[in-house]
Amino acid sequence: MLHLCLTVLFIVVSAQPTSAASALTSSRDMYAFWCEGERAGTPMCAHHALSLKLSKTTDLTERKAISEQIKGVFATAKSTTGGTPGSLNPFAKSYSEMKMAYCATNPAGAKILCSTAASRYAPSSSPTTPSSTTQAMEWYCSKESGGAQQQNICKRADIMKKMRSTTSMDERKTLSEQLKAYPSAPYGTMQAVYADFCKLKTSTELPLCLSLRRTAESKQMNKWYCGQEAHKDGLWCQRTALLDKLNKVPPSVGGVISEERKALAAQMSTLMKPSGAGDSPSKKLSAEIAAAKAAYCADNKELSFCKSPVPRIRH
Repeated sequence: MLHLCLTVLFIVVSAQPTSAASALTSSRDMYAFWCEGERAGTPMCAHHALSLKLSKTTDLTERKAISEQIKGVFATAKSTTGGTPGSLNPFAKSYSEMKMAYCATNPAGAKILCSTAASRYAPSSSPTTPSSTTQAMEWYCSKESGGAQQQNICKRADIMKKMRSTTSMDERKTLSEQLKAYPSAPYGTMQAVYADFCKLKTSTELPLCLSLRRTAESKQMNKWYCGQEAHKDGLWCQRTALLDKLNKVPPSVGGVISEERKALAAQMSTLMKPSGAGDSPSKKLSAEIAAAKAAYCADNKELSFCKSPVPRIRH
């Protein structure tokens, strides 16, 4: 995962602009863009292809067979990435690479999906714990359109909801058996559902969406600060400029990192390298951000970002 702090643009609006497709629609184009050629056989793309196949059949026996294949692909991805129970989705890193590469092409109508190109939504991974993710699914499943894929996702959501509301072991066993025919949707599909949900003004204070709202506000603060002549050559603003360039370059193409990305990474390494004993660029950066936040939030106390701690710097 690329930790690109303070670089994600997430604009909260009360309704989606008519010129932009939903994130879910854009995600389908994104998978088509990415999952071709040698990448078609990668775990994430194989998982997506099987999920599409699953959405086209109603035969219970066939559904269970495909579900077992999906389970196998997921397990393989988990072991390959060294994942453990409770860890990030094994497709998270591949998803970030796909999304960054797709959004770097400036696809038409993908504003909602690509407004969070450097970040992901992090819902609860527990099927028995209700959260803002539940509200997102209830919103999505209340929509009338969506086809077979929506029906599969919503059937799974309904079964999980029943599992959370029952204490009967027999009923839970029956529901668990039903769940086998409705495995988790592709990671990118669920990320798109959350993106569409979090664009609603009424959802922006929920945990699922709040961190990205704060990131958007921090982006505005960074723009305000680095737009001032006295600060534009400072460490934080130089770092931001490099990160912005990195955001526009795909992490890799066919598993090969481009020379442009290598050059930018080298510049970042040089920028953040101590110049001598006692020098700490990270501390300088943190102090600069803290000072900028204090000045910015003096006139913007109502922002969620201004009520949160200064973000940690990762590099």
